[in-house]
Amino acid sequence: MIPEIITIAMSLASPMEKDLTPSLGQFLRNGYPINELIISRVTFFGDCPGEKISPVYKIGFLEKTSINLGADKYRRIKVENMSTGGFTDRKYQNKGFSSQLFNVTLGSRHRGSFLTVQEGLNRFKWSVFNKKTKEVFVSGNSSLVVNINNSSQNRSYSSIREDIRCFGGERIYSYYTQEKKDEILSNCPKDIYVIETKGVCPGGREVTLTSEKIMPGKTRGKTQIIQNFYWKSNLQTNNEYNN
Repeated sequence: MIPEIITIAMSLASPMEKDLTPSLGQFLRNGYPINELIISRVTFFGDCPGEKISPVYKIGFLEKTSINLGADKYRRIKVENMSTGGFTDRKYQNKGFSSQLFNVTLGSRHRGSFLTVQEGLNRFKWSVFNKKTKEVFVSGNSSLVVNINNSSQNRSYSSIREDIRCFGGERIYSYYTQEKKDEILSNCPKDIYVIETKGVCPGGREVTLTSEKIMPGKTRGKTQIIQNFYWKSNLQTNNEYNN
């Protein structure tokens, strides 16, 4: 009966999991070995297009060789993705226990403290070494399948505001009352000013919607718009990470 059970288990494995590299090193999540990782990605459309990738936090790594390493406060383990070039270098003081935890996110190159991965099968090389002497105790290869949970969401401006500045001046003022506006304009030396309407996206990114250069008209109390600029915010995109 045992051979039959093994055969069934193998047939249920995904095609990518069958390509996993036999390894004496494994990734851990919540202390348990994993062969697969799911990362969420939201694509935004509307006023504030872009995308948001949610990294996976608190991943560990464990080498399973029979080498007797003993305790070593200078010992570390480096895990490098051979596809992205991303790597993580973490404390590995006690054999048989997880490395210092690290975070994983999508990327095509090394990115700070994150171990970057790509969708599909990722192959890694790892090594255990002494940080002080640079001696390498053991090394090997490992694999991890990464799947992406994609979704889309409409994202609008969280607020729209109007800014004003004197023409030729660099300082921009935000105002919320007519009294404040009049105070700002009274300091414009040439009585020419620029009013900009801006949409503020969640997270603080600003999109200029309109920009008007205005000067007083010949008739008292009237103004003349002498230049208009308009932007389409949906042509701008940005990427976001929750670090």
